Amino acid sequence: MRNRTFCLLTVMTVLTLIIAACAPAATPAPTPVPPTAPPPTVPPTKPPEPTKPPAPTAVPPTPTVAPTKPPAIGDLKGRKLKIGSDTTYPPFEFVDTKTNKIVGFDVDLVNAICKLVNCSAEFVTTNFDTIFVALAQKQFDMVVSGVTITDERKKTVDFGDGYVKSGETLLVRKGDTTISGKDDLKNVKIVVGVQTGTSNEQTTLKLVADQKKQIKRFDTFDQAVAALMAGDVNCVEIDQPAALGFMRNNPGKIETIKATFTSDDFGFAFQKGDTELINAFNAGLKAIRADGTYDKVYDFWMNKWANGAPLP
Repeated sequence: MRNRTFCLLTVMTVLTLIIAACAPAATPAPTPVPPTAPPPTVPPTKPPEPTKPPAPTAVPPTPTVAPTKPPAIGDLKGRKLKIGSDTTYPPFEFVDTKTNKIVGFDVDLVNAICKLVNCSAEFVTTNFDTIFVALAQKQFDMVVSGVTITDERKKTVDFGDGYVKSGETLLVRKGDTTISGKDDLKNVKIVVGVQTGTSNEQTTLKLVADQKKQIKRFDTFDQAVAALMAGDVNCVEIDQPAALGFMRNNPGKIETIKATFTSDDFGFAFQKGDTELINAFNAGLKAIRADGTYDKVYDFWMNKWANGAPLP
């Protein structure tokens, strides 16, 4: 019994050990994890500074460039011009007795044009009655002498564009009322002084009743004016601007009638076919009209000088 009991106990003990061995191991308690510390408080982000515009880039100064001289109009490449002129015809051209230089409206115009077209001018005193023949024979490059453009003259010389318009009138002695208009020249007792070879001479031929008795010719206008003041002629047929010029040089001695009775264009005369020179002077004349030079020259000679202003 005792053995049986022992055996039973032994069996039970073995079974207990087997059961214990086969039982799952107890799950160990989890190791406590310390609480995670909250992340450090980050101070609020400072708003960004406003963006400053970039400093302006310094622009390098533009280098100073000397103004380019405009090209000459119709460049004559320094051509020297010999100009025939009857220099006894103020204000167009005359000799300044103080300097012995040729001065006048025509002289200033030509010099202003030459400055633009690259040329130089030499005025040569010449008798008017042979001046166009001399030009046609190429003794001169031009004739500038208060020349009226006429069809007759165009047969032997070429003209540029007209540069001034003028009417013809009569110079009389101061206070002489015998002549008041061109119709008075029909009186055969009236003797008219003219310059030989001028358009004034041609006009007078049409106005007088008797050409042989009434016309007295002179080589220059200043001779005709001297004859008028001396009483050798009753009047001088002359262009209005020139009449004012002689009145300016002889104050209180002569005057004009009120009327003018033609309307003529004055022009520069050239050798036949010299288109280079003609075109250059036409372009130059147009330019000095546009830039005001012409008006200044005209105002001085036709207004200021004619009314007593001294020569510059």
